[in-house]
Amino acid sequence: MTEYEAAWPPEDIELVLDHDSDIDGESEEIYDAKGNLITDEYVRDAIDDVHHAIDEGRVPVPTSRPGRPSLTGEGTHSPRVSFRLPEELRERAKARAEQEGKSVSALAREAFEQFLRAG
Repeated sequence: MTEYEAAWPPEDIELVLDHDSDIDGESEEIYDAKGNLITDEYVRDAIDDVHHAIDEGRVPVPTSRPGRPSLTGEGTHSPRVSFRLPEELRERAKARAEQEGKSVSALAREAFEQFLRAG
């Protein structure tokens, strides 16, 4: 696995609160060290960036971590596929997965597999 050479996390996702910041449940705008407004989309994008960095091998991932069994095979990690979707579709997927007694990931894998088979 290729090790990520630069400092991690990148400076543009570092959250810095100044002495005037007050997070007490009230809506207040918060900015990162570069002056970018922190929003839900900003956080989702930052998480996506981290996932992509892991998928591309720019961030080392320990091979002996607890968690779910690999879908690829014992001793290996299953590759990740991530994508963005509208909130309404996500909520529908969560409701359907709960109704079927499975995770959203399992539901998505099944749907993706059916789509590719039909291709």
